[in-house]
Formats: sequence, C-alpha cells, structure tokens
Amino acid sequence: MLRKEDSLLKKLTQDNAFKQNEYLGFVVILQQQLLTTSQLETQYDFDYAALNYLAGIVDTTTTRLEDPQLNSKTFGDFTNSIFYQQFVLDSLKLANDRMLVDITYRPKINAYGDAGYYSSLIYKPYRNFGASIGLNLTIPIYDGKQRKLQYAKIDLQDRTRMYKRNFFLQQRNQQILQLMQQLNATDRLIDQINKQIKYTETLITVNEKLLAAGDIRLTDFILTLSNYFNARNLVTQNHITHLKIVNQLNYWGR
Repeated sequence: MLRKEDSLLKKLTQDNAFKQNEYLGFVVILQQQLLTTSQLETQYDFDYAALNYLAGIVDTTTTRLEDPQLNSKTFGDFTNSIFYQQFVLDSLKLANDRMLVDITYRPKINAYGDAGYYSSLIYKPYRNFGASIGLNLTIPIYDGKQRKLQYAKIDLQDRTRMYKRNFFLQQRNQQILQLMQQLNATDRLIDQINKQIKYTETLITVNEKLLAAGDIRLTDFILTLSNYFNARNLVTQNHITHLKIVNQLNYWGR
C-alpha cells in the first residue's frame, strides 16, 4: 500500500503539489516499514531454525506454519490426561506396598534336604553316606504393632496422594478458566481493533482522493497512515497472545 502511495506522492511532488520535505517524511515511514518487515522476516527464519534444532530436524528451508487450534480434549475427562497418570502410578505403588506387608506376615513353610559322604573315613565306607530332610514352619505371633503402623503409613501416603490430586485438579480447572477468560478478552479486543482498521482504511481511501486534488495536507495523510500501521501492529501482537493462550490450553489438556 505504501509503495502504491509512493508512486502517487512522487508524481504530485514533481508537479509541485507538495513540498519535497513533506514527501521525504512519507519516504521515511516507507523505509521504516520496509526495515521492520525485513527484521521480522529475519527473526522468523531464526525462530524457525531454532524450532528445527529442538525437534532434531536437519533442514534449512522455512515454510509458513499453521496456527495452532484449540484441542477439543482440553475440556475432556481429566483421567485421560498424562498429568493424571502420575497419581495412578502412585496408587499402584501403594497397593503394591500393602501387598508386600501382607506377604511378609503370612505363615511360611520351608522344606530342606541334605546328603553327603565322609570321604576322610576309610573304615566301613558304606557307613560314610548320610542324608537328612526337614520342614521349617514360621508363624508370626506378635510384632509390636509394626504391621499396623505400616498400614497406617500407607494409608497416610494414600490420603496425601488424594489431597495432591484434588489440589492439582482444582488448579488445572482454575487455570483453564482463567486462560479461557484471557482468550475471550483477547479475541474481543482483536475484533474492536479490526473495526478501527476498517474505518482507517476507509479514511485512507477518502484521503487518497483528497490528496490527488490537493485538498488535504500530506502531513495529515501521513498521520492517518501511521495510525493504520499502529493498529495493524496491535492486531498482530494480540494475535500472538491468542496463539500463546491456545498453546497453554492445549498443554493443560494433554
């Protein structure tokens, strides 16, 4: 758009419709926007290369990435989330600990056998052979309430696990609600700014006609362009905020 305006303003300046210093003020804005665009393109290439590095992809080309979309699983069943699996593993560990306690206090029967030959005795060697068998029975009778204390310890750990799970669930739900509020507020702000941009675009179109007829100062036209680019930049910043919030929501919904 600025390049199109540059062609018009250069011709009007050559026809002495505008002063040269006024035209140079417009050229400064044009060069600033071109420089900003080049900086953003370079930054995009750097960020894309860093993303390839983190992903282990050996590729120097860049393409335009698609915007992340809000995952429908974000508001699904929390028990399917990877965050919940830690609590499941903790529960299984505690159940296993309880089974180990039960096994420790079960009665045990051990059978053993032995056989041998005394080779150092040469008198009546047939008597040097020997064998024995036996059974060993262990029955726990009293352990000083150690079994009860171990059960109490496991129960305490399980209650702690439940408290941590409930607390994390509350935090997760609160975080999602806050992020949704931020997302809705950002989208409303983007809609408001886009409306402003439409009005500014209409004003620029009107000013173009007035500019060609010499009925508007070039400084006023430059001010209108500056307002337009500021609004576009504000939309871009809020759009980036929107994408970041979507990524956070998808993270909590994993």
